[in-house]
Amino acid sequence: MSDSSNVAGNFLTLGTGEMVSRVIAFGVTIYLARILGAESYGVIAVAAGVTLYFSKIADFGIEVVGTREIAKFPDSVNHLASAVLSARLTLSVLLTGFTILGAQLFLPEPEKTIMSLYFFSLIPIAASTKWVHLGLENALPIGLSIIIGEVLTMGIVLCLVQSCDKLWGVPFAQISGELCIAFLLIMALRQRNYKLGFCWDMATALPIFVRALPLLSQAILWLFIYNSDLIFLRFFRDRESVGYYAAAYTLICFLANIGFSYGMSLLPALTRLRSGSAGEKTLYQTALAHTYAVSLPISVGGCLFASKIINLGFGDGYTNSILALQILIWCIPFSVIRIVPWAGLIARGYQNILLKTVLYSIIVNIVLNVLLIPRYGIIGAAISTVFTECLTGILLFKYATIHDLPFVSLKRLWRPTVASLLMTVLLIILRPSSLLVGFSCGIAVYSLVLTVLGGIRLRRGQLPVLNI
Repeated sequence: MSDSSNVAGNFLTLGTGEMVSRVIAFGVTIYLARILGAESYGVIAVAAGVTLYFSKIADFGIEVVGTREIAKFPDSVNHLASAVLSARLTLSVLLTGFTILGAQLFLPEPEKTIMSLYFFSLIPIAASTKWVHLGLENALPIGLSIIIGEVLTMGIVLCLVQSCDKLWGVPFAQISGELCIAFLLIMALRQRNYKLGFCWDMATALPIFVRALPLLSQAILWLFIYNSDLIFLRFFRDRESVGYYAAAYTLICFLANIGFSYGMSLLPALTRLRSGSAGEKTLYQTALAHTYAVSLPISVGGCLFASKIINLGFGDGYTNSILALQILIWCIPFSVIRIVPWAGLIARGYQNILLKTVLYSIIVNIVLNVLLIPRYGIIGAAISTVFTECLTGILLFKYATIHDLPFVSLKRLWRPTVASLLMTVLLIILRPSSLLVGFSCGIAVYSLVLTVLGGIRLRRGQLPVLNI
């Protein structure tokens, strides 16, 4: 199997699981937004957003660096994984205690209770062995486990959260889902005769944590770029604004997570290839072309059908979210395509460059949020996010090029560009009344034009292949 086929196969498995789980999570989000209303939903959005920062500390960048370590040293799984997991779980238990204490001392209700419950999810996050499976390029258990965990989360939410006075059911469901995923992934490793246990060996774990530190810093800072909009909106505006913006951002998070899954599938393959080799360059540039071909039409369709997406998903009470979604959807090409140089730089061990990139981006993001949100509200927040994503992408491509990972030739991008333009024109002319009909027409036209132009190769007895 070729490197690109191997990446595609792992991404298909991991991405499918991620997509299904995110669709379920999207349904849960819609349910909560409708049941709770914008103000109470804003409480959940802020609590979940704050918890994400601490979840990055609980993970400590191991999902990325650990994947690279396992890919390089697959014979050391038992001892390496046990040592890292033991250290990470110890850190997570301490972190959980401190964060709950802080929430109880300094937050009002209902934020105090909701956030304290959310913080318990840090422990199963630290216990996750997803990075071990990714390093072994075995994505199937991950895809299955996250689907099962998300189904469990959905079931608990539907059973417990039926009004605003049951907000505690949302973090409880989240904790249950994370515990389920962690357990299933450990069981999958045991079935493959990998035996993990408590092993306090800082001589093995500490160097990995040190290498992961720049990525941890990058993840926290990058998360601030994503969540600073909610924080600034809560500070300058009100809970309703947070709820409206969170509704618009739901689709963006869904698509960005799919893009991250692709990057994690790409990382071990790039790690195995020799730096500067023809194979590395071919895989890198092909990945760039493929992400462009997939993300561009998604942004076009999302912009054209934003009103239908919001009305169908969240109802008439979220009309204020429509314009924000039309702006935010243009984050997707930048956030998805830049995951390729991100994976390429990590595979070569250039974590410090990623940290420098995020530092530049976060300064720009804070300045834009302070300037735009007080005056323009959620629209200003959306503009700030898109501009920041664009800047981050440009910087990552610049650093990748400096380190001999050149951008793909523009000649390889003309087919998806033309197909997207023709799809846009047709959808504007037809103006389909149904979201399902509109998406179906868009996919059909884009695929047909891309096939005619030679961007999709059809062979008898084989699945269609992107030829870009």
